[in-house]
Amino acid sequence: MSHLASIAFKPQRFALRLPRDFLVFLCRKRRCSKLLSGLITLAFVLLGVSPGHGKCQQEIVYETDNLPVDNYSSEWDGFPVEENLAGSGSFIEQTFLQLAPEYSREMLNFQNRQTNKEILLLEHAQLSNGEPNLTLGAQFRASALYGKTNTADKFSYLGRFPTDFEGRYASDLRLLQANQAGSLSFGPTAHAYFETLFSDVFSFGSFKQGSYQVRQAYVVIGDLSRTPWYGFIGKKNVGFGDMSTLSPFSQAMTWHYFAALAEGGGVGFDNGVVSASFTALNGSRGIRVSDSSAKGDLNNFAANILFRLPFAARDGEFHVGGGYLYGTIYNASVAEHLDPDLFGDDNPAWDVNAYLRIRRLHLAAEYIQTVNPWPVTNHEVIAYRTEAAYDTFFRAMPARWSLSWSEGVQGQAGTQFEFNRQIVVGYQIQPHQNATISLEYVRSSGFAPLIEIQRVSDIDVIQDSMVLGLTLTL
Repeated sequence: MSHLASIAFKPQRFALRLPRDFLVFLCRKRRCSKLLSGLITLAFVLLGVSPGHGKCQQEIVYETDNLPVDNYSSEWDGFPVEENLAGSGSFIEQTFLQLAPEYSREMLNFQNRQTNKEILLLEHAQLSNGEPNLTLGAQFRASALYGKTNTADKFSYLGRFPTDFEGRYASDLRLLQANQAGSLSFGPTAHAYFETLFSDVFSFGSFKQGSYQVRQAYVVIGDLSRTPWYGFIGKKNVGFGDMSTLSPFSQAMTWHYFAALAEGGGVGFDNGVVSASFTALNGSRGIRVSDSSAKGDLNNFAANILFRLPFAARDGEFHVGGGYLYGTIYNASVAEHLDPDLFGDDNPAWDVNAYLRIRRLHLAAEYIQTVNPWPVTNHEVIAYRTEAAYDTFFRAMPARWSLSWSEGVQGQAGTQFEFNRQIVVGYQIQPHQNATISLEYVRSSGFAPLIEIQRVSDIDVIQDSMVLGLTLTL
């Protein structure tokens, strides 16, 4: 198993009562920012709950991919939590229907680890001791946004569509996404994952509010306790690059430009140090960046590799990886995302990414570029990010400060569609293992939508936004 097995996902029986209060005791320390206290109190009021009196320890005992999480006490407001009593590496008592909040949080995490979550499915399946089971999960992402642009009717923040707002000011309250997920183990070697998505966005053209879809559905064949090799088939995030971010709520330009979701199948390898995959993709338009010639053939593919090197005494780790996607949407002479019959000569993209953690300090970088110029702009499409984060505590709750700079470039210097730039200063707290609250300041520079880019772009647009985010996961 990979180092991520140290997360120790512990499924809970479905009949287990959940905590009555969702929040930890917030009055352990008095010296904290009045601004942060006010914002958090406001969020609690909006949720219609009051701070409870749960218990948590300050010592960090394990790490997720990006956010260390406290070892919450095995007793929460009088309700005992079922523990693994059989010893390290053993399995707790199982039922067919179960909850595993820590596992579901990682599978549904919209910010981190986008391209190889099938490994988490395989690692989670090992806790079933070979018995069939169904693990249910859910996630809700709500946000409040206030923004100001220097150019009327042009809002460049990537968390909303450009057509969502008018004038020079934007204020917005919405549930951005609601995901529901199920992980099935049919035995020690056959597993499946499906995820539905409600997204409260306006559709292009019709401007209908909201959409509901099966976002991912795939089968994985493998048993990491016996072999590092596995196979998969279905609709899933394509194994290409990293596409994550250290920001708590807003995606980086790399995801916006090059995230891929498509149907296909492939093989993978993961021995805890090396993780690699090769995916054969169905032709025609996928979701977001995946695209190739006529449907009915496996005429697109992706390859990805990641090296994970832990440091001694669990004080840090280093990841470095790369990827290749053969067919992208940057192959046609018209900038659009919808027409499956509009394409040109294949225009591949390549990716390099790195991540370093030293104790509580996190550093990350990623660079992606198309091999050939995009015919629309006669320039290669490039996206990159450089990020840093530092883990701390807020009133005994895990917290994180983060800083992210990312840019997308697709035009010659001085053209109106030259770039999209974004800087995010973020702060996140985790009042409960199933909840995070975040506050971000986002400055978006340049207005170059990847649809109708030559007609509507404006290089001088600047939008300043404050984004309050709430993520609940079960």
